[in-house]
Amino acid sequence: MPSGEHESPIALAKLDPDLVAWLLAHLFNVKIPQYHHARTQPTDVRVMVPRTYHADGMVVFCDPADRPLLAVVLEVQRGWDRAKLRTWKLYVAQLEAELDVDAALLVFCSDATRARRYRYLVNSDESGLTLRPFIFTPDDVPVVMDEDLARAHPALAVLSAICHGGHAEVDAMFPALVAALRSLGPSKAILYYDIVLAGLPQAARVRWEAFMTTTVGHEYRSQMLRELAAQHEEVGEARGEARGEGRAVLTVLEARGVPVPVALREQILTCTDLAQLDTWLRRALTATTADEVIHA
Repeated sequence: MPSGEHESPIALAKLDPDLVAWLLAHLFNVKIPQYHHARTQPTDVRVMVPRTYHADGMVVFCDPADRPLLAVVLEVQRGWDRAKLRTWKLYVAQLEAELDVDAALLVFCSDATRARRYRYLVNSDESGLTLRPFIFTPDDVPVVMDEDLARAHPALAVLSAICHGGHAEVDAMFPALVAALRSLGPSKAILYYDIVLAGLPQAARVRWEAFMTTTVGHEYRSQMLRELAAQHEEVGEARGEARGEGRAVLTVLEARGVPVPVALREQILTCTDLAQLDTWLRRALTATTADEVIHA
């Protein structure tokens, strides 16, 4: 399974929080309030003991005055961690107390076996503080081939393609995926396109890029790299080219709202290894922290 698939729900939720509402309503029949807009929420949870817990993502649905109506904690589980049940409770409790609103927990598990283990853990919990997480897997995400649905919910179309990237029907989803990208502005379409590249298995990615080249006439990601590098590189100098690539990494992280500590920023800007910088740029498209870009 591609590493990018693990982070895709979080990256897509940050680009389009309405995806969270769609998943809750259509996969779990959760009644979503009539909200005016949705926004992301800082994910650090501090307790009295000097320790900070960090959720993968948080989204808040608000009324026109930006008053919270519903909050959602987003988690992606790559492996098994029994202690997650307690930290999940902490995330939900803190968010409800801070915003004075109900909070849901939406958990993406990369495979059905892991999802079953977490569901069993929740069902067997005997503590006084119960939790009702909404756990879903790639198989729960619908196959999006309808172009009207893809245009209305581009983030869902991208998530669908990534979740089913290893299946035979993924090629039949490409036209709807193109429709989804075309419904977005150029700069946003590039970000979505690169999430697709990071999440698809290699064989499907090659076919997707070939489809885009013949259908659309250019590759979104190559365009992004040219534009970002052109803004910053010192023409004709290898060091300038590397610095331009480093600034491209920082630009992508900044556009996605990922904070970069000073030390890591300096490490990125002073790196002269173009292959390493390209790897960091790919990671920057889906990483939730700057540390994941450098040390993943």
